[in-house]
Amino acid sequence: MIKKSSCYLILFLLFVIIGCAERNALFQAPMIGIMQNNQIPVLVKGITNGEVRINYKTVDKPTTVSTEWIDLSEADDFTTNLILTDINTKSKYDYQVEFRNGEPSEWFHFTSSPAQSKSGKFSFVFSACQRESYLTHNIYEHIEKESPTFVALLGDQMYGDYDGNLNNLEEYLEDAIEMKKAQEEGDIILSEKTIMEAFRNKYHRTFGEDFQKMSSGIPIMGIWDDHDYGRDNSDSGNLYKEEAKKAFKENYPSYPYEVEDGGIYYSFSIADVDVFVLDTRWYRSPMESEEGENKTMLGAEQLSWLLNGLKQSSSSFKIIFSSVPMNSYGGDTSSGRKGYDSWMGYEYEQDKLISFIRENDIQGVLVFSGDQHYPSAHILNWRSPLTAVSETESSIDYSLSEMGTAIFDFSASPLNYKVATGHQLIANNQKDPKFSYEIYRVDWAKPENKVEGAPRRVASVYGVAEIDTESSPKTASVKFFELNAETSEMIELYRIRLTLE
Repeated sequence: MIKKSSCYLILFLLFVIIGCAERNALFQAPMIGIMQNNQIPVLVKGITNGEVRINYKTVDKPTTVSTEWIDLSEADDFTTNLILTDINTKSKYDYQVEFRNGEPSEWFHFTSSPAQSKSGKFSFVFSACQRESYLTHNIYEHIEKESPTFVALLGDQMYGDYDGNLNNLEEYLEDAIEMKKAQEEGDIILSEKTIMEAFRNKYHRTFGEDFQKMSSGIPIMGIWDDHDYGRDNSDSGNLYKEEAKKAFKENYPSYPYEVEDGGIYYSFSIADVDVFVLDTRWYRSPMESEEGENKTMLGAEQLSWLLNGLKQSSSSFKIIFSSVPMNSYGGDTSSGRKGYDSWMGYEYEQDKLISFIRENDIQGVLVFSGDQHYPSAHILNWRSPLTAVSETESSIDYSLSEMGTAIFDFSASPLNYKVATGHQLIANNQKDPKFSYEIYRVDWAKPENKVEGAPRRVASVYGVAEIDTESSPKTASVKFFELNAETSEMIELYRIRLTLE
């Protein structure tokens, strides 16, 4: 028979063990995802193992709803997506994260999106290229003031090959292929965990407190480009693509990916507008490959998915998000390799897409792209004469009803990085429908204005798109903004307005 004193000692030790167990808490603020079918994913990251859930409610009602409890695991860096269900459209919500072995978080807030499959109004901010070395100002505070329906991050949200190159952790080997071979033979030199830790640290440093404040209340839509996928001008041969994908999924809300064992392309709808999000890295051929049907950016399956989606869409506007520019002046040759990193370096596939849109009379295609490192607007697949409805020094209006199957390509970046120069405008191409007609390019992005030897300036640039399909006429408006470093205010550079009557 156990003595009472022994029982008390055992109970005391149990209380000590329980009390000393690590209490869970948020590692960073939660991140809101894109609303689909009245459901919203929320990315949560804790600091240790344990169960977590979210409590949420509309601001005008006291009743709180809770998600199911979900386990956090070290294998996923203590991250998970919790799904908020039965969300009312265009409503304000409060939510908090609760841990079984920790205190509840503070309350966060968001506004839900307009109803799907119905005409409506929405807006989004789009940009790309966030390098941690240039986070000298709170650009996210300016984005919050825009009150967008969501924010579209179009690649290079962190730079894996700068400020400490995670691709070169195996520098003591002759090259990465030899290292991979050694791993496969069982002589593990560099563990997968080491690579994952490097990816995770990169995201953590870039997604700092200012970003977290924004993304806890404004839905985030993300894709990757070369630097957060691998290294400069990466393609399907990236050795660490699986690790890159795992890290990506640990740092963004869940999206409706078309495939689970391949690239990260997906689609969604907002109001009555269909949106196609491309993966321009996972399947692509090296950019120096010989041009032809065997050279691909999207891969056969993703390209077929995109073409079929565009053809079947009944949307007035069809939005494509691409991490690299569609136009003829945004090609990147920074790696010194032959060829262009953007769509202009994949002419066969680009022409297949453009021809398909023309042959199937698909109208209202709007492309929003990153990587170019300056704000610009172009028209592809246009017909002559190309006439604007009205024009000023800082704005231009077009009627889509008169444009046929013209494709608009808008690019706005960098969010935090050096500006690029782009390729010089070829005047004759402006008169030839086979090429991209350049509507707008900011002055500092024109090569002829760049002083030789002068340092490239650091900039913060984003675009704001406003879509209205419930008014008459239906409209799409795109504005470009740049941060004035002296006043810390965003300056509106240019506006393009498209009407559909």
